[in-house]
Amino acid sequence: MSEQDLPHLNPSAQLSALLGIGCRSGATVVGLSAVRRAKRLAFVFASSDLAKRTLRELARLERGGTRVFQVQPMEVLTQGFGREDAQVIGVLRGDLARGLAKHIEEQTP
Repeated sequence: MSEQDLPHLNPSAQLSALLGIGCRSGATVVGLSAVRRAKRLAFVFASSDLAKRTLRELARLERGGTRVFQVQPMEVLTQGFGREDAQVIGVLRGDLARGLAKHIEEQTP
């Protein structure tokens, strides 16, 4: 899958709140380096402003079952945990990921 094939996700306040809870509980990883090191990711949310090469690298995570979304504007998601500078957020598999999956399914047609 290439970076052009990554689905776009419109960020919402509800999604931001869920990610904020995940940040406090340890169910999320923030930043490109942390996402690269993380195992068992269910979701990755990446800023559409990232370099094409980086988006291509993140798209390869889908081979392992991680769902990767491009998000614009990313600040809407990151404001829930006070990291407006973050460009990549990963969500570990578990309860939060299941809740996010339901939310995303409801949001996408």
